[in-house]
This record gives sequence, structure tokens and C-alpha cells, in this order.
Amino acid sequence: MEKNTYQKILIGIVAFVVLLFILKSLVIEPWIGNKIATKFNEKNKDYIIEIDKVHLSIFPYGIEMDSITIYSKQDSVVDRILNGQITSIKLIGISLTKALFKKDIEIGEVIISNTSIKGKIPFPENTRPPIISTLNIRIDRILFNNIELAIQNTSNAAAYSLKEGILNISDFQVEKKDTLTIGLIKQIDFNAKEFLSVSADSMYTHTAKGIICSGDSNTLRADSLSIQPNYKNYDFTARHKYQTDRIEARLSNIYLHGFSAAGYLASKKLVSSYVEIGKLEVSAFRDKRKNFHHIKKAVFQDMIYDYPGMINIDSIGIMSGNISYTEHAEKANEPGTVTFDEVNARIYKITNDTVYKTEKDYLKMKAEARLMGKSRMTVFLKGRIFDRQNTFSLNGSLSEMDVNVLNPMLEKNAFIYATSGRIDKLNFSFTADNTKASGKMILLYHDLDIAVKNKRTDNTTALKEQVTSIIANIIILD
Repeated sequence: MEKNTYQKILIGIVAFVVLLFILKSLVIEPWIGNKIATKFNEKNKDYIIEIDKVHLSIFPYGIEMDSITIYSKQDSVVDRILNGQITSIKLIGISLTKALFKKDIEIGEVIISNTSIKGKIPFPENTRPPIISTLNIRIDRILFNNIELAIQNTSNAAAYSLKEGILNISDFQVEKKDTLTIGLIKQIDFNAKEFLSVSADSMYTHTAKGIICSGDSNTLRADSLSIQPNYKNYDFTARHKYQTDRIEARLSNIYLHGFSAAGYLASKKLVSSYVEIGKLEVSAFRDKRKNFHHIKKAVFQDMIYDYPGMINIDSIGIMSGNISYTEHAEKANEPGTVTFDEVNARIYKITNDTVYKTEKDYLKMKAEARLMGKSRMTVFLKGRIFDRQNTFSLNGSLSEMDVNVLNPMLEKNAFIYATSGRIDKLNFSFTADNTKASGKMILLYHDLDIAVKNKRTDNTTALKEQVTSIIANIIILD
């Protein structure tokens, strides 16, 4: 009799557990999923969310939502077309007692897996009213695992994309009545295969590849960073009414030491103990046949001071690089180019810290390169930080070289061609500020002989050009 009683109790417990799991799977979990989706859809006028499945766990208490889909409502405005899929969202270690009795949200871990969002939306331009938290929220860890984004702005050509992104946020805390801002994030770890952005005017694409950002070590690394114009030289300049520079650049093996991603996101704080650029490739092009429109530009010191956050970079090292500048002169048939190869540079003390309004310190740059791949050039720049006139000095020198090395620029831009001659030495120094510049240059050379070119035909043998060449060579000091 006692044995039968135990069996009945055991069968009852098993039946209750089975019934509980059936209710959980068939009733409670679908009800929770519908409740979450309904609440979201009621409060959002532009998008709809659908949740395929919801799973509850008891030990530890948590909830998992699988196959979440987000898409634009059919009656929504046409400038909001968005489609998103999330494989799963897991909330692990939810504190039920704090949620039920204190109305606080405390979660051990949130894992959001395989997020893919594509679409076109208007990017916010005006400042929106701040969102105030109505609860105390604490999440030990938020992990976005594998993020794929492709978002375009419907107002202009701006666009952003992210491939294979991983974002890990640690110790996220919000107090009741706190303003919800990105500044609440204290530590970020971020990896991505590629991040790409297109400028609002469609002229440039910026791409960063192989990004690794560590909050523990305060380092940021990128395999490469490129600034790529979306149009070729003359197509690019044709889209501007006046002369403009087309800049193409690629930086490789970039390291930022002592850099806080959380600090940058919160207040645009750009701080680093040392920035290293393994290789720098820059090419610039200007079409001087177009009209020139003078615009007063800020000197480099003011550009640093006007940065909307703090800048404090102890030093930047450029290990190697090549720089080229191409210019199509007003009456030239073809553009001329000057190059600086094997560039190596160090820049010290890039800062807008206002402490240097009273303390004396200097921004400095030391650089060397080979002009046209031949002659060694060195330059040294120095400017006091927060000098009222933005005064700076630049000194440099050039070692000996044959003058005809400069012909790729001289014959296209100055319409002369060096047939012989050698530069023995060149030294220059000048000082400049907001209003003026002054300096001197000493150029030592010998056996210089030039030929003048016809601007229209590039001919150097016509009678006019030959006579002009003879006169020019007589005038030139030996």
C-alpha cells in the first residue's frame, strides 16, 4: 500500500513537470513572445518586429528569443525601408526578485547573435530630446556576435556598412532618471573585418579593415585605413566649380596605444600615448585650369584647437611612405608630378589641452624623404602650442641631385626642360603666422642649361622657343 502511494506521488510529480513543460512550450513562451512583439509594435510607428520562438530557462533564470525579424510597415513613410534579422537574443541570469519587488533590471549576460540589418533611413540631423531611464539597469556583459550592417541615408549619399563585427560591452549600468547616452559605457572590445562609410556628397569612401579594439589594454589596431575618391582625377574635379584637391590615401599597420574607445565614443576624446603607422601612401591631384576661389582656411594649429573633443597624442610615428602631388597647369597639355619617396616622420605633442595656455610646450615634426626618389630631403617644423598668432617655423635641406630629375614637374608646370645641371645643395628656412610669412633659401648649383617649351605644342625646337631658351640661359646665374 505504501509502495503504491509513493508511485502515485512520483507519477503525479512527473505528470506535473510534463504538464508544466507543455504549458511553458505551448502557452507561456508563445505568450511572452507575442507580448514583447505587441509592445514594440504598438510603440513604434515605422517598424514591425516578429519573434519566431521564445525559450525560458529556470536555472539560471533566463529567456532566449530565436529568429527575430524587423521590417518597415507598409504604411510607413517611403524614406524608411529597413529589413533586419537576428538569429537569437539570450538574456542569462535575470534577477527575478529585483525585477518583481524593486523594479530593477539586473542581468548577468546578454548575447545577441548574427545581426543583419540592411536598408535606407534618414539620419538624424537635429538634436533629439534626451531619453531618461525609468529603471535601474545593470548588465554585466552585452555581446553582439557577428554584426552585418548596410545602411544608407535617404537625405544624401551618406552610407555605412560593417562586416563581421563583434562588440563586447562590459559592466553596463544605468541609474534611474539617468540620461541614456553612449557615455554610460565604460569598456568596449570591438573587432571587425571591415567598416566602410561614404561621405554625404558621395565624393569619398573611407574604409577600415582588420579592426581590433581592446578595452583591457587600451589599444586600437587596424590592418589598413583608406580614403578613396569615388571618381577619377578629372571626373572628380569636374564636379567642383573651383579648384580643389583630390586626395587619395592608404595607411597600413596602424596602432594606437593608450587609446580608450569608450572615451572617444562618449566625448570624442582622442588620447593616445603613441600612434604608429607602418606605411603611408598619399597622392593628391589639382586641376589649375579651373577658376580659383580664395577661401580663408584655418592654420593647422586652429584645426587642432577647434576639434570638438580633447586631443592629447604624445607622438605619431610614420615608419615609411610615399607622397605624390600632381598638378595640371593652366595652359599645359598634361599634368606634372612631384614625388616624395621613402618618407619617415615623427610628430610630437598634438594637443588642445588648455593647460598649455599657461605652460610652455611645442608641437614638433621631424621628417625626411627622397625627392623624386633621388635626393634626400629633411624638414623640421616647430610651433608653440596655443600661441596667439599661431607662429611656426620650418627648416629644411636637400642634398645634391641632377636638375633633370625635376623635369616631370618643370616641363609640365613651368614649361622649361633642364638639359643639364646639378644642384649641389639647398637650404631653406621660414617663419609664418596668421598674417605673414618670411624666410630665405640658398640654392647652390652648377652647369645649368634649360630649354623653354611651347605651352600649346610642347615643342622646344621652334625658333621662338630656341631664342627664348638662349636668352634664359644667358640670364641664369652660373
